[in-house]
Amino acid sequence: MVTFNSIPMNRLIVAITLLTGIISAAYGQDVAVTANAPSTVKSGQAFRIEYTINVQGAQLGQPDLTGFDYYGASTSQSVSIVNGSMTVKYSVYYTVSAPKSGTYKIPPVTAEYNGKTYKSRELVIVAQDNPQQNQAQNQGGSQNQQQSQAEEQVSGSGNLFIDVNVNKKEVYVGQHIVLSAGFYSRYNIQEIADTKLPSYNGFWVKEISTPSRITLQQKLINGVPYSYGLLHKKVLIPQRAGELVIEPYSIDFITREGFWDSYKRTGKSTAKTIKVKQLPSPKPDNFGGAVGSFNISMTADKEEVKLDDPLTIKVTLTGNGNIQLCEAPKVDIPSAFEAFPPKSAENIKTDDNGMSGTRTFSYVAIARQPGEITIPAVKFSYFDLASKSYKTVSTNELTIKITGERDSTATAFTGGVIKSDVENLGSDIRFIKQGFELKSKKFGFFNSFEFWMIILVLALAFTAVILLRLQQIKNNANLAAVKNRKAGRTSRKRLKKAAEYMTQNKKDEFYEEVLNALWGYLGDKLEMPASELTRDNVVDKLGDKGVSMDAVEPFVNTLNDCEFERYAPSGLARPLQDMYTRAAEAIEQMENNIKN
Repeated sequence: MVTFNSIPMNRLIVAITLLTGIISAAYGQDVAVTANAPSTVKSGQAFRIEYTINVQGAQLGQPDLTGFDYYGASTSQSVSIVNGSMTVKYSVYYTVSAPKSGTYKIPPVTAEYNGKTYKSRELVIVAQDNPQQNQAQNQGGSQNQQQSQAEEQVSGSGNLFIDVNVNKKEVYVGQHIVLSAGFYSRYNIQEIADTKLPSYNGFWVKEISTPSRITLQQKLINGVPYSYGLLHKKVLIPQRAGELVIEPYSIDFITREGFWDSYKRTGKSTAKTIKVKQLPSPKPDNFGGAVGSFNISMTADKEEVKLDDPLTIKVTLTGNGNIQLCEAPKVDIPSAFEAFPPKSAENIKTDDNGMSGTRTFSYVAIARQPGEITIPAVKFSYFDLASKSYKTVSTNELTIKITGERDSTATAFTGGVIKSDVENLGSDIRFIKQGFELKSKKFGFFNSFEFWMIILVLALAFTAVILLRLQQIKNNANLAAVKNRKAGRTSRKRLKKAAEYMTQNKKDEFYEEVLNALWGYLGDKLEMPASELTRDNVVDKLGDKGVSMDAVEPFVNTLNDCEFERYAPSGLARPLQDMYTRAAEAIEQMENNIKN
């Protein structure tokens, strides 16, 4: 709830002036309690009943809604000044539905003000299975707005909830699912306070690009109007068979209710269970986990190549499915070439249809033996979802002509290994001159004290260098230990980069760099690969290292908030400086608590 302490002084003065005017106006006008509702409704369809009083501070009673299905209530206040005349309007809205056809009567509602009692009129509502009149108002000339949207099918209920929708509930291992999460609210949402997102255990997750600003839409659920905001969309690909559970979302919102009041309300989703089936057996020998629909091609940059010149071979995988996760095709390059490890490039799009695009693997091969060489066709097997069977596609074979001859006296290459011919050199016994005298030459420096001191110092320095190098080799032998020691320094560098983006007000780049700093710190400090970095695994590993929950919870909460704030709209998102400070403090606290 907003308190006066949190309101700037100028706003406080304006508020007091308005309230003083409201009270003065209220004493100078007639008190009226009005009731409005449609005279005819459709059975089972929700509609609103409105009660309004034109003074501030009156005690408005509750209507007798016996016989109706009740969904909830909301309030609003407004103050208008026209030609110096101030009008106050305080309204309460009740959302109900008539479960069956018939005539419903709602007795007058009373209001207490300055010791007097005021009443509204009685409401009479006729419910029909097929009403001819669309919710006309009995009095006042006002009409309830008709919703043109189609009814939404959602998994939640209440005045505020999170709806998580998946396009499939039964899939194979490796088959993608599209998840969309959004909130439905009958409150006036001001901002998002806190988030708790699921860990998606058992799934590989890829974000689908959505607008950074949340745009609210009006939707109907069982006839009840809601404001809907899309939080995010993700592609989930199950990595193991069984029943995988997507845990509930839990998000805290700050709502504005009434004239000044703000409340913290929590929206939650229900858990989603996905049944994941194992891929059928037997699997083809060259199956690398690809699921979807694929094709493959192989090309070379030339058909004829000179001896010892390079040839570039490209194998391109195209399709729709888990293209980013499947193994690379196996290419059998003949021994006539000296082949180097391939370099890969990808152009993959992630959207509501899953992942699609291309992955290209480029091999550089040096021609080492002359002749006409055939590169065998490359085969690639995948599980086809349309036919629910394995299919194999293959490229054409390539024929490459290697021209030139190798000189018999030159260096020879075999299978990438260089062999040098051994040349047998003849030698003669030369004449040795006789009859000369050898004389010794004495030097004063050798065998002197200074000479041996220099030798001693050099020997000690050499020994020290060897010992330091051995220690360095020992320390660097374990790459994980090196990353562990440098985790804090690496994360601070990433936060420094995030600070640059913050000063430039680049929100997406800022949150990406902060997330890299947080997840990268955990991966380096806990010696965990990126594929195992989930919230549950991290919490367990930190517990094993004796880190207290006082340090773990702020870190995990910062991760959750950062991931959500990255996609929150500008109107709902927190200042970047707040998230930067929290991330720096979380890493610093973890650095002080974690035990290596």
